[in-house]
Amino acid sequence: MPTYSSPGNYVIEKDFSEYAPAVNSSIAGIVGFASKGPANKATLITSAAQLLSTFGETDQVSGGQGLIGALEILSRTNSVYFVRAENATLAAEASATVAWGACPAVQCSGIPSSSSITFNFSSTDETGTSNTPNGDGYVLSVTTGATDPAGDVLAAQAAVETGDWAWTAVSGTDPSTVYFVNTHAGKSASLHVSATGNQYSRMSVFDATGNAAGALSGYAKATGFTALSTDAGGNYIVESLYNGAGYNASTTTTAAGVQNYGIKAKVTSKAGKNFNFEVLNEGIVSEGFQMNFEQTAGVIGLFPEDVVNIGLTDNVSEFIKAQFLDSTGNTSNDWTPPTAFANKFAAGSVDMVNSSDATQVNGTPRFLKMIDGTYSLAGGVNGDAAGGAISGNVRSALLGSSAIKTGIHALDDDALNISMACVPGITEQNVQNELITLAESSQNFLAVVAPPEGLTTPQAAINWHNGQYTGRTAAINSSYAAVYWPWLKTFDVRTATDIFVDPAAYAISIMCHTDSVSDPWFAPAGLTRGRLTKPTDVEVILNQGDRDSLYQPGNAVNPIAKFAQDGICIWGQRTAQRTPSSLDRVNVRRMMIVIRKMVLAATRAIVFEPNDPLTWARVVNLLQPALDDIRRRRGITEFRVVCDETTNTPLRIDRNEMWCRVLIKPTKTAEVLVFELNLTNQSANLGV
Repeated sequence: MPTYSSPGNYVIEKDFSEYAPAVNSSIAGIVGFASKGPANKATLITSAAQLLSTFGETDQVSGGQGLIGALEILSRTNSVYFVRAENATLAAEASATVAWGACPAVQCSGIPSSSSITFNFSSTDETGTSNTPNGDGYVLSVTTGATDPAGDVLAAQAAVETGDWAWTAVSGTDPSTVYFVNTHAGKSASLHVSATGNQYSRMSVFDATGNAAGALSGYAKATGFTALSTDAGGNYIVESLYNGAGYNASTTTTAAGVQNYGIKAKVTSKAGKNFNFEVLNEGIVSEGFQMNFEQTAGVIGLFPEDVVNIGLTDNVSEFIKAQFLDSTGNTSNDWTPPTAFANKFAAGSVDMVNSSDATQVNGTPRFLKMIDGTYSLAGGVNGDAAGGAISGNVRSALLGSSAIKTGIHALDDDALNISMACVPGITEQNVQNELITLAESSQNFLAVVAPPEGLTTPQAAINWHNGQYTGRTAAINSSYAAVYWPWLKTFDVRTATDIFVDPAAYAISIMCHTDSVSDPWFAPAGLTRGRLTKPTDVEVILNQGDRDSLYQPGNAVNPIAKFAQDGICIWGQRTAQRTPSSLDRVNVRRMMIVIRKMVLAATRAIVFEPNDPLTWARVVNLLQPALDDIRRRRGITEFRVVCDETTNTPLRIDRNEMWCRVLIKPTKTAEVLVFELNLTNQSANLGV
C-alpha cells in the first residue's frame, strides 16, 4: 500500500471483478496430406474456401482423407487447425525459369549541334511480332542543341515512351549521344532505326542478331545491342512458396467449362525500364509487382530480388519465392543491380555490333528486362502417401517429432485450444496410437479414430479395437480416445463419385454441432444431435444385436446406425476406456477437458500471489460461479470447491504449493430407456 505524507485527496483503484473465461470447445485439429500450403505447422482455417485455397483440392492428394475430413468438420464449425504432413525426401517445389535479357537498342552519337534530324523506327517484340505503332513505322523529329532551350529532348522522350521505345539521354539533356531502346527484351526482339535530315540521309539499321545493314553515315554513328539470351548467363527461378503438385500449372475442361489449376508467372513490359510481374493462381491474377533492373545506391528499389522474397522469411508473395541462379543452377553472388537502366549488368556478356566495321565484338549487356510471357510452374511433388501406402518416411511424416513439433506433434500447443483431433483415413496403428498418446499427455483434446475401411462384420471391428485383427496388435484403452464404425458413403462433388469417408471426421463434426445447439457435456449422439444428413449409406448396416455387441461392457466401439425412417445417425458415445467410470462416456470427457482449460485460464493470474486465506477465498470465488453455470446448464448435478487449511497443509505451504480440491458429480446420460408395461385385472385399484 502507498504511504501518504501530506494532506490531500487520493484515489486507489482495485479490481475485484475477476471471472472464469469462456472456453471454445469446437476447435478441431486435423492431420493429413495436401498438395499445397505450409507443412508441419498448425494452420488456422475458418472456411472451406480458405482450406482449398491454402492446401489445394482433395483430388490432388494421395493417402488419407485429411482435406475431405476437414471439409466435413468445417460444415459444422468455423475453427479447424490443419497440419499438413510431408515426406521431405520426396516433396519438391514447383518452379519455372523466367527468362531475362537485354532490350535491343541503338546508340546514336556524333550528331552536330544545331542540326535537325528525323529518326524512323520499327521493331518487333519478344515473339518476333511487329510492335510498331500503327504498323507504319514511328517518326521522331529532334532539333539538337547544347542547352536544348526548346526542351525538344524531353518532349521526344515523352513521345517515345507513349509508344514501344524508351529514349535515354546519356549526357544530360544533350541529344548528341542518345539510346533508342525497345521496350521488349528477348533474342527475337529487334529494333530498326534509320535517320534522315541534311547529310544524315542514311544510318545503320540493326536487326535482331545485331547485324548492321545499309551505308554508314560519315557523321552519325550507331551501335546496336542484341538481346541477351538465357544461354549467356543465369536465370530468374520462380518457385512455389511450399512443396506440392497443387502448384503445377494445368488446365482441365469440365462440364462447367475450363478450369485452371496451379501457379503461373506473367511478365508484361511497360514503356521504359519497368515491367509488371504478376502471379496467376488458378487462372486469376492474384498478385502484381512492378520491377526493373535498376536500383539507387544504398536504397531498396524495384530490383526483382528486392520485390519478391527469396525464401520463406517475411515473404511478400503468398504463392511464390524467386531468386537469380547462375548457369550451373547455384545461387549467384554476382547479381548486383545496376544503378541506372543504361548501365551494364555485372556478369554475363552479349554480342555487340560496332557500326564502323560491322564486326561482332564481346561486350556487356545494357537495358535489361524480364522477357514478356506467361511461365507455368511445374515439377511440384506433394510428399504424400503415393498409392496410399503408409510406411517408412510417410509414416514418419505423420508421426512427426515431439522435439521440434512436427506432424501430429504440431497439435501440441496449448495456445491452439484444440478440443478434438483426428487423422482421417489413416488407420495405421502407430499413427493412431501416437495421436491418442498425445491426447493423454497434453490432456487438451479427444482423439477420434476408426477401424480401417473394408471390415464387413461387427466382430471384425471388435477384434480390431481389441488388438486382435490384421494391422492392430494392441487394444485401444483410453478415456482420451473414441472409436467410431462403420465408414460412411458420401458423394464427392470434386470427383463426381461415391466414396467411403472415415467416420472419425463425421464424429467430430457432430461434436461441433452438439456444441452449437447445446453444450459439450451433452451426448453427441442420438436423433436429437447425432443425425448425419450428408452420407448416403453406411458400409455395414447394423441391427440391434450388432449394436449391442459393439457397445456392451468390455467393448467400446460407437456404432453408426441406419434406420429406415430416421436415417443415419451416431448411436453411441463411449470413450475407449474399458474401466467403468464416468470417464467412459464422451460427454463427460469433453466436459472435463473444458473444465480443465477453464480452471487453468481463470487461475493463471494467481500464480505468485500470497499463499494465505485471502488468496484461497479468491480461488473459490473464481471457480464457484463457473461451475454453478455448468450445473445450471445441466452438465453437473452437484459440485464443491475446497481451498482452505484442509487442502493447504503447512508442509504444502512450505513447498510454495497451493492446493484446491474440486468435487464434481457429472450428469449422466439416459442411454438405456426401459418402460415397464403392467397389465392388471379390472378389479385392481391403480390409485390416482
